[in-house]
Amino acid sequence: MKRFLPVLSAVLLLCSGCVTSTVTQIKAAPGERSASGKRVVAHLQGMNSGVFLFYYIPLWSGKENRPNNRDYDTFRNRVEKKHMRKMLDLQAKRLGADEVENLSIHTKSSGIWTLWIFWKRSVHGVGTAVKSKK
Repeated sequence: MKRFLPVLSAVLLLCSGCVTSTVTQIKAAPGERSASGKRVVAHLQGMNSGVFLFYYIPLWSGKENRPNNRDYDTFRNRVEKKHMRKMLDLQAKRLGADEVENLSIHTKSSGIWTLWIFWKRSVHGVGTAVKSKK
């Protein structure tokens, strides 16, 4: 048991550097329109990751409402598609957009490097922030 605790601490310390939530944006070209005809404000890319025990028990994950700030939630699962949607919607509102179109979200997980005890799970999303005609 005495040997297990330092190994556990080292793994958790290494994993904590991998946990974050980020949103990046690419400005729209002048006059760019979406497929629905709305004015494009920006193209958004988001990522949120977390560390889980035995895949299901959340240890900590990035906060969806404070991306790019190294803010974390402990013992709460924020690595889900609904939280990615919320994160991109919040960023679109900050940019003055009305909604996010063409949203694509996918998840990814890996646990082999820790013998399936600790898992890093992440959710990635891309979309287009648009403003309605007014």
